[in-house]
Amino acid sequence: MCMKKMWMLLLVSLISVQGVAMQAPTYSNPVEYAAGSGANTAYIALDFNGSSVFVFQYQWDGQATAWDALQAIDAAGALEMSYMDYGWGVWVYDFGYPGGVEMDYGSANTGWAYFISDNNFEWNLSMVGVQGRMLTDGSWDSWVWTDYPADWSMPNRQPGQIAVPEPLTLALLGIGVVWMRRK
Repeated sequence: MCMKKMWMLLLVSLISVQGVAMQAPTYSNPVEYAAGSGANTAYIALDFNGSSVFVFQYQWDGQATAWDALQAIDAAGALEMSYMDYGWGVWVYDFGYPGGVEMDYGSANTGWAYFISDNNFEWNLSMVGVQGRMLTDGSWDSWVWTDYPADWSMPNRQPGQIAVPEPLTLALLGIGVVWMRRK
């Protein structure tokens, strides 16, 4: 009977952890610095690995795009942004910021995924580039360093999720099973 309870506890724990991982996170990090001026405010989060997240604030009047925000934030402080301008659109492909470390997933398919939110809770992968993303007062954009499957279809990590290497997870589960069997 005791062994059944242990297995049930393990199963409930695993389901609970998975449920937490699927919830949309909220960034509560302090703002690193602000750029621009105006009555409207938007936030840009650079999520290097879930535990290394930097939030920036952008203020403006009238209309503004995410590209306007990134350029202003880049010019105002320590953020370094790498991009290519093709004439018909801008591709932002890298960020650098003191303390930000891009995690090595052991995969060649890594890069920045661009997510947008109106409320810092429900996130969607952006279907437009930074020049097409019109900011609204209170909106959030998140750039997430992640790995991708071989076909580059969808990023494996969402905003705010902590990157946990899969081999480590399997090793911990294996150690737990061995420990439980020895008792």
